Amino acid sequence: MAGGKGTRLRPLTLDTPKPMVPLLNRPCMEYIIELLKSSGITDIAVTVQYLPEVIRGHFGDGAEFGVDLRYFEETEPLGTAGSIKNAESFLDEPFIVISGDALTDFQLRDAIAYHGQKKALATLVLTRVPTPLEYGVVMTDREGRITRFLEKPSWSEVFSDTVNTGIYILDPSIFAYMHPGEICDFSMDLFPALLRDNAPLYGYVAEGYWSDIGTLQQYRQTQFDMLDRKVNVRIAADEVLPGIYMENNINLPERVKCIGPAYIGTDCTIENDAIIGEYSVLGKSNRVSSAAATERSIIWNGNYIGRQSEVRGALLCHRTNIGDGVQLHEGVVVGTGSEIGSKATVKSNVKIWPDKRIQSNAVLHSSMIWNEQADNQLFRGQGISGVPNVDMTPEFAGKLASAYGSTLRRGATIGMCRSPHPFAGMMQSAFAAGLQSAGIHVMDLGIASDAVCRHAVQTLRLDGAVYLRQQRSGRGSKLNIEFIDKQGYPLAKNQERKIENAYRQEDYARSESERIGHLRSYEYAEADYMQELCGEIRFHTIGGSGIKIVLQYDPRDHGRLIEHWSQRLGCKRIVIHSDQEQGIAYHVVKNEADIGIHFHGSHQGVTIVTHEGKPVKDELLLALKVLAFARTERSGVLGIPVSAPQIVEAVAAGSGVRIVRTKENARALLEASEDLVFHPLLDNVYAVSLILETLAREKLAFAELLRHIPDFHMAKQEIPCAWDDKGMIMRQMMSEAEHKTIELVDGIKIYSEEGWVLILPDQDEPAFRIIAQAKTALHAQNILSRYTERIKNSHQSLRK
Repeated sequence: MAGGKGTRLRPLTLDTPKPMVPLLNRPCMEYIIELLKSSGITDIAVTVQYLPEVIRGHFGDGAEFGVDLRYFEETEPLGTAGSIKNAESFLDEPFIVISGDALTDFQLRDAIAYHGQKKALATLVLTRVPTPLEYGVVMTDREGRITRFLEKPSWSEVFSDTVNTGIYILDPSIFAYMHPGEICDFSMDLFPALLRDNAPLYGYVAEGYWSDIGTLQQYRQTQFDMLDRKVNVRIAADEVLPGIYMENNINLPERVKCIGPAYIGTDCTIENDAIIGEYSVLGKSNRVSSAAATERSIIWNGNYIGRQSEVRGALLCHRTNIGDGVQLHEGVVVGTGSEIGSKATVKSNVKIWPDKRIQSNAVLHSSMIWNEQADNQLFRGQGISGVPNVDMTPEFAGKLASAYGSTLRRGATIGMCRSPHPFAGMMQSAFAAGLQSAGIHVMDLGIASDAVCRHAVQTLRLDGAVYLRQQRSGRGSKLNIEFIDKQGYPLAKNQERKIENAYRQEDYARSESERIGHLRSYEYAEADYMQELCGEIRFHTIGGSGIKIVLQYDPRDHGRLIEHWSQRLGCKRIVIHSDQEQGIAYHVVKNEADIGIHFHGSHQGVTIVTHEGKPVKDELLLALKVLAFARTERSGVLGIPVSAPQIVEAVAAGSGVRIVRTKENARALLEASEDLVFHPLLDNVYAVSLILETLAREKLAFAELLRHIPDFHMAKQEIPCAWDDKGMIMRQMMSEAEHKTIELVDGIKIYSEEGWVLILPDQDEPAFRIIAQAKTALHAQNILSRYTERIKNSHQSLRK
């Protein structure tokens, strides 16, 4: 039987079938074929399903190994017994079933003789193990007849220490219990059916060694047992010194220390002062550089281990490149084709999937499965985003939710909110199930905006929330999963790291079935938000002002929030659909409206258009929001990002609003503004309401309000930069600015008589963002050009 995927052995089995996983540099299945041959069995059927071409390519028709092999491939999984039924045409006499992915030296002739003596329909080969919890326990009477099966029992069910090894001797009449093409399992279906029919079903307790190499730990230990000669199998190498086995053509200089037991394969090169420590197993064509050391490690073929690196208790698949001075700790597994940079450290039990890159000097604490590089974090920007049904799948949502749940107290209540897209709804269901499985209660807040979600967390006193946002379907569509803490803020970085570590380590909390979290719905989150908004905004003033608005939005993206909000306004409004051919500017001019407001996308981006049909630029719109907040008699501390135009302090002067510059992220803005119910930069419904209230209360035309904002000019540019060079460039920029006025809130902000420039390394991309402000557009562009040139020159000099 050679069809198993070996999922518990991943990443070893991602491109290698479990029977082909090497034991002392030979596939496990090769030892089984030798065992069968030594027992007089040479006609062998091989059932294959997962990566069958790898098995066929190595063994062929079996002639090279002195046996006759025939292959029976399953197009769909048929179960352990169903796969044997698939080979019924070959099995026309009593036959033995044995796994190709276990190692044993049982005397099969004795088991076959026992089967004949008992005239059994089926005989199970059993063995005794000290801890049978992971196996199928089999109970027999004094005559050896099987009386009971217990599949992976609890300790209270361990009534015997004899377990099923997966080796069976069967009579062809067994096929009468199975149907062609149907899934049938030996332990779950066939053997219980025989037991019910009181058929002659026996258990033979074999003496000798048996190991199911089903886990990474057992896979390593099995080879250590082979080196210790605990199992009677042929080792295909010469024992050149006691316990030290070597194949042919090995380059081994005098100044190499080998400590047995150890195994070194063909064409390996070991350089001077290297140490091949005890229980090291090296496959073919490996190179161990000078002063490097291995110990208790399994190293497959074609690997390079750099100078002074230490591989202790690790497992390397094919063609990995381990740089100089690398430390691989106990239980580390490195997948085929991966590369670990010089002086990197990989901590205990970390798994690295194939073809990954670990940067030099990195310290890797958690498994790297999906990402291309260790520095590609799960959290990027605000939350986690990816392509629907490619990166973002229900399976991913369930695992991520379980990881998140493991960081929360048992019994916590988490709100869930989403944009209207049906894929977001599907992902919410998967995420909710993952939370419930971790014992976390879920409150479904329905379709709403992220601002409504934050508000619900605060008013309902939830322990946090998850917001799933997706734009309408289209090319480049992405789903974003945002996490909110119990204060209604985006998660802090340390909390994100906890979730990411739990996800990478695949160590998810699971609750007992009686204590899973419950799911309930709360239908009033949007109504609660609108009620609070009505307490903050003078809608009656707006309604009596005579303001004429053109409003554009897509109900599919916003649900009913914008509709309810616009009804509260009470003023004259012309509503157009987002998919209309003419844009909002056309309709504003045509209808002689005072202002145009376009809410676009489920994340509530907004464009505001003047009566002339001209859109307000982003930096001016930010200043306008601050101005409206200050002029509508608000007070308190308002967090503003460090990149915002310098005139925001001027527009708030003389009011009860105190501006505090913060980092660029939303959490920093909210923390600085903790006494505010709504934040005008993070809630566009609130911000637009403030602008309309200001126009109505002061009886101003929109163009007049904009004239209250002093002139300013800004210029921006993004410069690509290698990840490794970011720190050095920042240090150079700090050195150049040593005698200048600087601000280090987020990035480096350098002031001069002309204006200021902000040098901001991007958190998620290998790039710098450069932002400059000055009194004229020319001066702003000059400042920008000067600093972008400096950064480019620094980057080029570092690349040489």
